[in-house]
Amino acid sequence: MNETKMRAMKAIGRYLELKGAEILEEGWAHGGDVADYIVDDCGEIAIVFGRVHENAGAGIPDEHIDRKSFERLAAASLAELADCALRADAVAVLVISGERAIVRHHVNAIAAYGLDLLP
Repeated sequence: MNETKMRAMKAIGRYLELKGAEILEEGWAHGGDVADYIVDDCGEIAIVFGRVHENAGAGIPDEHIDRKSFERLAAASLAELADCALRADAVAVLVISGERAIVRHHVNAIAAYGLDLLP
């Protein structure tokens, strides 16, 4: 991971904390699937996937979340957690320069793409 992406991923963690979320895990992996963060957001657990692009004219990164990866991570994390709500969030960062970026936080990104987990 290059330095810009590492700094942006740390900025995502700071952003989540500033929004009031408690970071429970960072870089949590299960099998080949990785969640950038697992956070407690006011009693809801969010598996957070970060997306980072440097400004090359392509805009803010796509927030698409791999549903199968999320489901595997959700099953593994729920086995370790108490009974609670669980969602998938995407935080996209467009790095403008060394100290400037645009952040977009998509809460419950699976549902936003019409991929609700419930029938």
